[in-house]
Amino acid sequence: MNPPDLSAFRAFQNSEGVIERLPAKLSKRLELARLLVNVFESDRSYAEPEVNDLLADYVLDFAFIRRTLIDLDLMSRDRYGHSYRRVAKAPE
Repeated sequence: MNPPDLSAFRAFQNSEGVIERLPAKLSKRLELARLLVNVFESDRSYAEPEVNDLLADYVLDFAFIRRTLIDLDLMSRDRYGHSYRRVAKAPE
């Protein structure tokens, strides 16, 4: 997978390109989550540690992004939180 283009979030990134602090505006946080869902393949399951590791490459608060991906129905998880999957959406 190609890394997401996070150039709109440069002001929030550290020298390694990891977003250290989330934007104050909710709309920007949601935009970030929508970009980061693209690091996941749509045809496979991920364990929670895998999800955390993938997101941690881009953002320090990976738990917030993980929860946001679930809240936005961009990812689903089993009822125990052990298995995550990217949700296939129709193009907008």
